[in-house]
Amino acid sequence: MQEEDGYITPYKLGEEYDYDAYMIERFVEMMGEEEASNLLQFNETKLNKTIRLNTLRSSFERTVELLERKRIQLEDIVEIPEGKEIINSPVPIGATPEYLGGYYMLQGKNSMLQSRILDPKTDELIGDFAASPGGKTSHLAQLMNNEGTIIALEISSNRCRSLKSVLARMGVENTIILQYDTRKINELDLMFDKILLDAPCSGSGVIISDHSRKQSKTLSDILSYHRYQTELLTESMRVLKPGGELVYCTCSLEPEENELVITQVLENFDCKIEELNIKGKTGLEKFQQYNFHPDINKAKRIYPHTSKGEGFFIIKMVKE
Repeated sequence: MQEEDGYITPYKLGEEYDYDAYMIERFVEMMGEEEASNLLQFNETKLNKTIRLNTLRSSFERTVELLERKRIQLEDIVEIPEGKEIINSPVPIGATPEYLGGYYMLQGKNSMLQSRILDPKTDELIGDFAASPGGKTSHLAQLMNNEGTIIALEISSNRCRSLKSVLARMGVENTIILQYDTRKINELDLMFDKILLDAPCSGSGVIISDHSRKQSKTLSDILSYHRYQTELLTESMRVLKPGGELVYCTCSLEPEENELVITQVLENFDCKIEELNIKGKTGLEKFQQYNFHPDINKAKRIYPHTSKGEGFFIIKMVKE
């Protein structure tokens, strides 16, 4: 717990910022002491809001023009043509006429990556499992120009209502919303060309926007998520066509919810893991007592402090 040349150990920062001690130990094992300190300090800052321009309602140029008339200062997000960072806004960005009209959606910049990685086509049947609140669903529909078909599953009736409202606002017409448990998806007798599984998780990648996560989840909670995520991914793989593609992601940094889920599911399915052309650290090869699938290094760990955005684990698999 030494402090030299302005460096503060992650253990000291963990105490100062009220983290459960087990989290700091895990962060250090994942990324080393210096990176863990950088992450903890970054989590105490504030992210600029980001929006995704929606071509189902308006052209990029028209929406930008309307927002700039309101003296909203925008900056491009290089990797995502439809993404903009809000540098300054004299008006509430979530209450403009353009927002209410579905011209754009408030969406974290790193949560815009998954739909682009899945790369849905206009003649495909796409599954979006655990679809609420609808940011990725509406992004998929936008990339498909409202053609093809998306089946959006959500187990909660309240979240289904919210999802329906978001998709209506965003002008989505190619999506069927089902209140359904993904673990029973095989009962629908459907086979999907591509699937996006943004699995429910413990959320350790979004502490910057939810400081309660510093103490709200235990190791037991993480293992419960692991079991649920493994069931979700297993059933998703069953309804994916041979040659079909699946993107699995969480906003958790915990290896049990990411590398371990993938490793265990791949014991039962023949899949190829694809390289991802996005910035981020590679998947972990091992953690504590676990050794992971050798191709897990093709996955990406997107850390908040290096990406200046939400933390994510993302992997793309092709069923053989």
